[in-house]
Amino acid sequence: MPYDLLAGVRVIEASMYAFAPSAGAVLADWGADVIKVVPPHVRDPMNGNVIAGLPDRDVDVAFMWEITNRGKRCIGIDQRTPGGQEVIAKLVSEADVFITNLLPSARRRFRVDVDDLQAIRPDLIYARASGHGPAGPEADAGGFDHTDFWARTGMGHAASMVADEFVPQPGPALGDLASGAFLAGGIAAALYRRERTGQGAVVDVSLLSSGMWMFSPGVVASELYDVDTIPRTRHHQQPNPFVAAYQTRDGRLVYLAGIQTEKHFEKFCAAVGRPELLSDPRFATAAARAANAPACIAFLDEIFAERDLAEWVELLSALNTPWSLVQTAREAANDPQARANNFVTTVRTDSTSYPLVPSPAQFDGQPPELSPAPAHGEHTEQVLLEHGYSWDDILRLKTEGAVL
Repeated sequence: MPYDLLAGVRVIEASMYAFAPSAGAVLADWGADVIKVVPPHVRDPMNGNVIAGLPDRDVDVAFMWEITNRGKRCIGIDQRTPGGQEVIAKLVSEADVFITNLLPSARRRFRVDVDDLQAIRPDLIYARASGHGPAGPEADAGGFDHTDFWARTGMGHAASMVADEFVPQPGPALGDLASGAFLAGGIAAALYRRERTGQGAVVDVSLLSSGMWMFSPGVVASELYDVDTIPRTRHHQQPNPFVAAYQTRDGRLVYLAGIQTEKHFEKFCAAVGRPELLSDPRFATAAARAANAPACIAFLDEIFAERDLAEWVELLSALNTPWSLVQTAREAANDPQARANNFVTTVRTDSTSYPLVPSPAQFDGQPPELSPAPAHGEHTEQVLLEHGYSWDDILRLKTEGAVL
């Protein structure tokens, strides 16, 4: 069943692309009534744009639009017009939260900046999704996650240290979706304070701030140790042989996450039929394995190459050694553990069904129930009627081009 944690909370979201909309999607997952504002005759880039590299195939689902806008209602408003600005002001007067990724100049031009809207609703939670943050020389500039989140924060550099070329961000909206979840959490905290004190808030999250947070070990260590980043090495240079990926006989990669104790190492050696490792002075202790890491890695390369993946799954599952198969996205989508916990769920409409990933938090042992994203401007008339507009008012606004 749908979550009701934010039941009664109304959110107005005036944004495009993926960062700010993903914050609205998380709030919708949690039960908020999220009303997405779109320009009447301009389709969101997420609503139908082909993702580079995917097959030229019509799957009948604009999946990026669904990921970032599920569970919302949608109203078409031309914020450039006086009538559109009047409608936004009316919506905000009855709202709890306003989310936007509009640049400061556009917010001022459309009369939806902080002062504009908090004058209408003093206890409003005003949430800004930006590229670089609200201060500094680039505060007025836009940004994207592959530049501000991935490249600028040091993550892209660190990932590329073990490659022969720059490693691009692994997929679309990686930083957007993380940043949106952070923004949703900030909004929830601000709502909690307002519940206790009646005070509104301005909540800021940027792609740069969330990337800095996620890569903070590298950022902090670089300052403390006077290095460019935490060193990263290729497979044969790993400092800990048991924190590395090994290739099986049938070409799959198994990633080990460490041997906790000497007893675990003894069990591993027995399970793989190599007790001689225990008596080899190069590998007999954790300190010795670290001192002779390249030789130990070479030995483990040979051991893993002796068995197919199915044999390794059975063998490692019987040990206390943390490990994982290096999976493809398709395998992750069908991972039995992920499916058992509803980390991938199915959304159904009258004409089709498709997979979606819920936002990470689950409450009371139940997964969120997701509903489809709206069509462009699908709920314009419904939302206007709820906010006191008559059919004559709606016809006037449509004639003026203020609404869809």
